Amino acid sequence: MIPMEYRQQILGLPLNEVLRPEIALPLQHVLQIYTVGSFLKAWENGHPQIASLFDSVEQAHEVASLCATWAGWRISALPATAGSSWMRPD
Repeated sequence: MIPMEYRQQILGLPLNEVLRPEIALPLQHVLQIYTVGSFLKAWENGHPQIASLFDSVEQAHEVASLCATWAGWRISALPATAGSSWMRPD
């Protein structure tokens, strides 16, 4: 079980600290999705434009799955793989 304090930190994490700028900026500025928590809520609500901002639909599923895992949420998405092209390089 993930402690609530840690979960809140993950959900409040800005997307630009997790995703490449080419993905994070459109999510933030066009769709008004700024944090991991808001990304997960939009994903669960089936926001149609989210997947179009990634290199592929599979990549969008991978991000949703990894973010949900970090936060201790359960959503239906594909498992994540380390070193994916959507991650920030640092």
